[in-house]
Amino acid sequence: MHTSVKDRNIEDRLMAELIKVAQKNWSRWRGVFEYSGPVVDNPLLTNKHTFALFLREYYVSRTIWKGRHDELRRKLRNSHRFREAIDDVSGQGLDRLERHLRPRFGSKKGKNRMISVLSKAAAFVRPERFVAWDRFAKKGLNIVLGRNASAPFKTYSSYLAAFESVWESQLGMQIRDYAAKINAHNSVECEPRFLRRVLDIYLMKCGGRGAVR
Repeated sequence: MHTSVKDRNIEDRLMAELIKVAQKNWSRWRGVFEYSGPVVDNPLLTNKHTFALFLREYYVSRTIWKGRHDELRRKLRNSHRFREAIDDVSGQGLDRLERHLRPRFGSKKGKNRMISVLSKAAAFVRPERFVAWDRFAKKGLNIVLGRNASAPFKTYSSYLAAFESVWESQLGMQIRDYAAKINAHNSVECEPRFLRRVLDIYLMKCGGRGAVR
């Protein structure tokens, strides 16, 4: 039987480890995560080399039709549909966008889903709103919620809603309280856009990417 959210507790040792991992990731992509201008001008979308690095580092190149990687970047930057999806905090806009873009950009001639790359792009340009659709994090989220680790999330919006429920639970509060205690001098690392990454990393660990007690 899985432990319920309210009964879970992250030890200080593990919390420090999670924050260290989040800090390293944040430092590497700070210019993207902390960009405060319009989405269309975010470095992730304006710089083809930054976008190509993002695709490689997060293993999502394979979800895009070969030869159309930079075309996808330009499409996201210039598309009102992407801006509307980013403004929809429920995640339903990303589900609709994925269905719209898949025939043109999805690998295997548009047969493969693209929610992984789209959710990761959304999590980069709006980390305070979105998290990545990740196979380890999905398993971890199920475990934290007391469900079968392999239980499916049929849509990104359902996954995001489940993440939000954990973020608002005692577990999310524990992360926020710990950060406030040790990072009072660093405003960014006390903000949801950073701390949601900490929770995301914890869920990935729970799902099998590294051992978690």
